[in-house]
Amino acid sequence: MSNKILDIKNLNAFYQNHQILHDVTLNFFSNKATAIMGPSGCGKTTFIRCINRMHELDPKAKVTGEIILHNQNTLDMDSILVRRKIGMVFQRANPFPTMSIYDNVLAGYKLNGIKKSRDEKDEIVQDSLEKAGLWHEVKDFLHRKGTLLSGGQQQRLCIARSLAMKTEILLLDEPTSALDPYATANIEELIEELKKDVTIIIVTHNMSQAARVTDYTAFLYEGKLIEFGETEKLFTVPKHKMTEEYLAGRFG
Repeated sequence: MSNKILDIKNLNAFYQNHQILHDVTLNFFSNKATAIMGPSGCGKTTFIRCINRMHELDPKAKVTGEIILHNQNTLDMDSILVRRKIGMVFQRANPFPTMSIYDNVLAGYKLNGIKKSRDEKDEIVQDSLEKAGLWHEVKDFLHRKGTLLSGGQQQRLCIARSLAMKTEILLLDEPTSALDPYATANIEELIEELKKDVTIIIVTHNMSQAARVTDYTAFLYEGKLIEFGETEKLFTVPKHKMTEEYLAGRFG
């Protein structure tokens, strides 16, 4: 078994008076990719937003339970520090529209008031773009706006922006749902490479994608964790009938 990096214990999420997640408990392992799957409305995105503390941006949202990273409950930590350690890339790429490619990569440092020398900045930008598989495509025009890139390139730029902050865990929320097959293949190849440096949690509706790129899979239904295990085993010999029916396309 791999080394555990993140331990979710009895996680409950509420929006107004509606409970979205019900006592979700599972572990994530270092340098592995885990898929979060389930039908629309089952709480997948809410789950990873809680991990990143994004739920706090909405005063109607509330979370209970524990999210343990390095023996600390992230729900008790400074949210800015949590988001440095746990980066998030959204369904639609969101590079800052007024910033260049170069400045987009360094945005986290600017927003957090962290000063770096020009040489340090150059090194961070190149290293992050290389890890995101984008350096050779953009190195000759780093000072053009990030929004001028293709959709797939913008998504990799957002990944580079997270990696620049030395993220330990990368949350990907349906990162390829708006991309063409070529760009999707690039992101999937990138996930394999990124696992050398970070732990990845990916929300996906695409079962074949989960089977291709992840080591573990969690299946959620109506806000409850139905099954969790190694992806290959869960896809071939699921333990729960509901998992089997979902994988067979009988609902969702």
